[in-house]
Amino acid sequence: MIVMKFGGTSLAGASQIMQVGSIVRRFVRSQPVVVVSAMAGVTDELIGLAEGSVAGLPRDVSRRLDRLHGRHRREARLLGVSHGSGSPLERGIDALFAELEGVCHGVLLLRELSRRSLDLISSFGERLAALIVTDHLKTLGLRAQYADARDHIVTDESHGAAVVDFEATSHRLRKGLLPGVRAGVVPVVTGYIGRTRSGATTTLGRSGSDYTAAILGGALKAKEVWIWKEVDGVCTADPAVVKSARVVPRISYQEAAEMAHYGAEVIHPKTMMPARRAGIPIRIKNTFKPNAPGTLITSRPAGRGTAPLLVSSIDGMALVTVEGTGIFGQPGMILRLLTPVALAGTNIYMISMSSSEYNISFAIMQSDLEKTLKALEKDFRDRGLLGEQVARITVERGMCSIAVVGAGMKGQHGIAGRVFSALGDAGVNVVAIAQGSSEYNITVVIKGRDMKRGVRAIHDRLNVGRAALRRGRRTNLRLVGTRGR
Repeated sequence: MIVMKFGGTSLAGASQIMQVGSIVRRFVRSQPVVVVSAMAGVTDELIGLAEGSVAGLPRDVSRRLDRLHGRHRREARLLGVSHGSGSPLERGIDALFAELEGVCHGVLLLRELSRRSLDLISSFGERLAALIVTDHLKTLGLRAQYADARDHIVTDESHGAAVVDFEATSHRLRKGLLPGVRAGVVPVVTGYIGRTRSGATTTLGRSGSDYTAAILGGALKAKEVWIWKEVDGVCTADPAVVKSARVVPRISYQEAAEMAHYGAEVIHPKTMMPARRAGIPIRIKNTFKPNAPGTLITSRPAGRGTAPLLVSSIDGMALVTVEGTGIFGQPGMILRLLTPVALAGTNIYMISMSSSEYNISFAIMQSDLEKTLKALEKDFRDRGLLGEQVARITVERGMCSIAVVGAGMKGQHGIAGRVFSALGDAGVNVVAIAQGSSEYNITVVIKGRDMKRGVRAIHDRLNVGRAALRRGRRTNLRLVGTRGR
């Protein structure tokens, strides 16, 4: 059994869905379980629909609903799976839009958009896509069956980024999907969504369909999880930024998780957790180049020394620095400083501490800055820390982080020096630095305006020499083989 997840770009319209159908049919003997995202751009449209509803803009809401409804009906008809309002698929699409319109009407009347309501509205993209894909697979002669993930994935009530109850979820998936798969059924599962024990719809976070696929893979004991994207695999850097970036044939779960956390959009950060726990490999493959090998993600990284180092980046960040003599040498002070940040729901991407300067710096998204500062200042004031222990809080906006990731740096001397020299030669100033204890990651914070220059400089400095070394080893191997003859 393999779990195959298809992203929004792979489902953008009728022609793309046809390509998805040909891939699924090609691997039908492998007992595929299909997980689908919403069609490209639909989730953003649904969020805009929710925002228009709470803002009290009925005309905008009506226009968005009509546009979304028309798009799904049009693509279904282009696929030949819908032949008018009387077809089962068309009735299914109409029923979902009637439900969506009712939810938006309620938000419009109350002028209140809770995270619970936003999750419900956001869920319709995957539900609509799964209906269309299921019917298309049936026209290809496959025993496809629509499967609402909410009937199987149990979560807590953390709307927007729900936490999965793996024990209950695994039990439901094995009971609900496994018998059908063994009998030749191809389930088409809605990605990204789940349900609380009380019945409320939740979402697993943006791009959470990757996570759904890994959850299914772990529960059903799949042989592999395949994430189908519009890219050839995990690259050494963003090809849009670095022209010399290349696809990496193999990386470890840890490397993939680090890359995802630091901005690489090729896979959701949480995807590795269930796959790693179950020991299931993940493959990143290109929907539009299905014969390309892609990238294999397993527990074992590529060989040290010649393994490429990956460079990832996130812009739109802010660096917050807390200064004070009370920070140095105080047990539990870091926890006391960062707890209010966590309680505010802010994700910290990097922490850097300077004992000589008695300060702690941490990088967050700039969009989280206001709530973070309010939480910090209130907590410090309530605890009486402002003054001698915490002298001031400073903020540097317009920053970005660049992370260098790779098992190849473990135990290697001079990696950090090469990163700094590359940035220095490129005229890029380093504002803060942190290195993970695993030795898999070095992260620097620089000005956002220098991001592209910094990424290119680091990537080329770290990977050009390794590429030459690999070429040299291959050449030596060929020469040895010639002598052997």
